[in-house]
Amino acid sequence: MLTLAMMQAATTAFIAVSVVSPTSGRVTTNQTVIVRDGRIAWVGAAGAARVPASAERVDGRGKFLFPGFADMHTHPQRPFDLITFLANGITTIRVMWGDTATIRWRDAAAKGSIPSPRIVTAGAIIDGSPPSQPVMRVVTDPSLARAEVVAQHAAGFDFIKVYNSVPKSVYDTIVTVARQLGLPVAGHVPFEIGLAGALAAKQRSIEHLRGYIGELVPADAPIQPGATLKSRTLAWTNIDRSRIPDLVRRTVRAGVWNCPTFVVANDMLPAAQYAALMARPEARLFSAGSPPDRSKISYLADFTEADFAASQRALDAQLDFARALGQGGAKLLIGTDSWLQGFAFQDELALFERGGFSRSEILTIATARGAEYLGQSRVRGRVAVGQEADLQLVGGDPLASLDGLRLRAGVMVRGYWYPQAALDALIAAGPIGADSR
Repeated sequence: MLTLAMMQAATTAFIAVSVVSPTSGRVTTNQTVIVRDGRIAWVGAAGAARVPASAERVDGRGKFLFPGFADMHTHPQRPFDLITFLANGITTIRVMWGDTATIRWRDAAAKGSIPSPRIVTAGAIIDGSPPSQPVMRVVTDPSLARAEVVAQHAAGFDFIKVYNSVPKSVYDTIVTVARQLGLPVAGHVPFEIGLAGALAAKQRSIEHLRGYIGELVPADAPIQPGATLKSRTLAWTNIDRSRIPDLVRRTVRAGVWNCPTFVVANDMLPAAQYAALMARPEARLFSAGSPPDRSKISYLADFTEADFAASQRALDAQLDFARALGQGGAKLLIGTDSWLQGFAFQDELALFERGGFSRSEILTIATARGAEYLGQSRVRGRVAVGQEADLQLVGGDPLASLDGLRLRAGVMVRGYWYPQAALDALIAAGPIGADSR
């Protein structure tokens, strides 16, 4: 298990700091923020602050304080991976495929006994036959679907994740039983359900913009979306953009959230991007020391080099569609779905900026929207009195440039302050001996 000095001072004060409000797009300079017992107790002009002598003081001069990020699509494999999220300012993660180890991490993190973001986790992914991966939970009978949802609820998982091949009768049962138990349903849009079915069921979130492509591509387009990732990816190069406004309206009406996870397509598909990904120093930390070989990834096996190149045009279309969703009032989340774990988050933010989102919008989605999705808006997502102290301190104004996020001084979760130097040292030591589940 990972070790890191963890002390929650009774009071911590960020002195003479600039406070960033992503939702308003404003920066208030020369503030002092006092955290007491894990919550923000005071925010105001530095000159008016009364900081207890016993408080831990964090020098905020020339630095910017704002809420921690929420990565809403993750797959951590080891306790070490949790550190990478903290080191990148991420104070909440939604785990999209969990097990008993994930439950242990979540509960230990809630007690403050391990360095970790807050964790919200699904159980085993529910799929139909054939499953997308053999280890997924295959359910083809509605009565067994009821039992599976009840079992995941009893085990303590926070939501249910569905996948591509779930039959309609099973999906309907999952949604009904999960709603009775107070569990959200999130994930892919099963082929038998389609986007209309997912919106009608008010599925809590759709991952990777799944389902939309089936309604965006004309029947006479040269590439039709099918069961393969290749067909669903390349079909985005042939969308009918006149159909977008109606899809946005329907999404808003249903109250369904979307978590696009652009970084996966951006990093894994184009050859130049993939080569750059493999060259990143963080790559050595994952997959037992050797990054994944793209040629051995089953769902990419039918891509040609031309297909990989075309995927960038497809990504541009997805970025445009996400922008239309945001402009039309549909709710968006930021998630990565990357084996680079926390190190992928900055890349996802940059892709939202490439898609035309303002920095204020991006930072709002990454902070306040994550809290809203989880029903925690009253206690998280802002720097305000009464809010839980999930914060990050950086050396550059992120509203002026997202590059300011790379100058991170530290992160606070539940009032626990982690200086960046300590997190970086732990990451530099690598995952050896720290990969026990």
